Amino acid sequence: MSIELYEHQGRISSALRDRLRSRRLAILHAPERSGKTLAVIDAIEGLNGVRRVLWITKKAAIGGIEGDLEKYGTRKAYTVVNYERLHKVEGDFDLIVIDEFHYAISSYPKSPAKAKIIRERWGELPAVLISATPAPESASQWFHPLWIFAAHPFSAFTNFYQWARVFVWKRQRQIMGRIINDYSQAKSEKVMDQIRPYLLQITRDELGFRYRPKVVPHYVTLSPRTQALIEMLKRDRVLRLPGGVVFAADTPIGLVNGCYQLECGCLKVGLDYHDTGEREMAEYIKKRWGDSEDVAIMCRWVGQRRIFEREFKKAMILSSHAHAEGVELSHIEHLIVASLDYSTARFQQRNARQASKQRKSPINVHILLSRGNVSEAVYQAVALKHMDFKARMFTGQWTG
Repeated sequence: MSIELYEHQGRISSALRDRLRSRRLAILHAPERSGKTLAVIDAIEGLNGVRRVLWITKKAAIGGIEGDLEKYGTRKAYTVVNYERLHKVEGDFDLIVIDEFHYAISSYPKSPAKAKIIRERWGELPAVLISATPAPESASQWFHPLWIFAAHPFSAFTNFYQWARVFVWKRQRQIMGRIINDYSQAKSEKVMDQIRPYLLQITRDELGFRYRPKVVPHYVTLSPRTQALIEMLKRDRVLRLPGGVVFAADTPIGLVNGCYQLECGCLKVGLDYHDTGEREMAEYIKKRWGDSEDVAIMCRWVGQRRIFEREFKKAMILSSHAHAEGVELSHIEHLIVASLDYSTARFQQRNARQASKQRKSPINVHILLSRGNVSEAVYQAVALKHMDFKARMFTGQWTG
């Protein structure tokens, strides 16, 4: 090892090794920016009989993991791959690490495709699961990440539906005129009783973080033209813009995305974004925080990012989807989310990009909204209700 770990990283490493030796499965639930990767690497490096390691993660996180492996000076062989390339992995391994496991293998009730691949190819291996947000919406999200492995605590159940008979209060709900089974109301304490022997949980307070992220909503007043365009699209489901540009919202998600894009000064037509010429969000940011290297702005829409890249010369412009995880922003004073991604897990991950033990000032994550529009509905879903945003949450206000 060519670096010195923090004391808490050493404790995490030792605890992970203990769980792997006794149970062959260890789950690390620790906050973002807490040095999880180096702690896991140290744990693996101290395991006898492990020579080849498969590390699965999100594409955006690969560079950081490979950097930590090099920084540590590892002696074992690591293959780091993103979820989308699992089918191309070759070779044999002695241990598997699934990083950000909430991202691709936590959906239910059907088995996620990526979970099936991992179970079929590497389900017999000892494993480490890592996430800062393991089950952000429901304890039902715990089943498939553990179902993958032979050592899982729910080994008596062959699929989610069998498991749900014991661990979930199943309900029926009517959505868009259809009756569906709702499995989101899991018996959380009963689930966690099974998981705790495998689980290592660390909090920011335990790690000595001085500041916690605080979400600050800001309401931006849209121009009369922007609001008129939104109302026209909601009413007609079709919008005709200058230059012969025609946008048709022929699905609920298309309508919601179109309305949200209009809030942000753009509209995706075909494969490209049309710039509406409105600049309410950009002007609000300039007036409140200015354009400096202390500012980072995250955008959901590529068209909005392009506008901001023209409007701002010094501020860092990022994606609120791709850069929600794996990006270090502790040096940034003002993080502004100009348009939100629809995932509550990414919302929580995104809010911690500035967190660091070395942080010397409070962390405020500024969210831009416009009252009564999609941005406010997304915020209420992912931030206040801790639910992934669905188009029906908003389109239902306009139907019936």
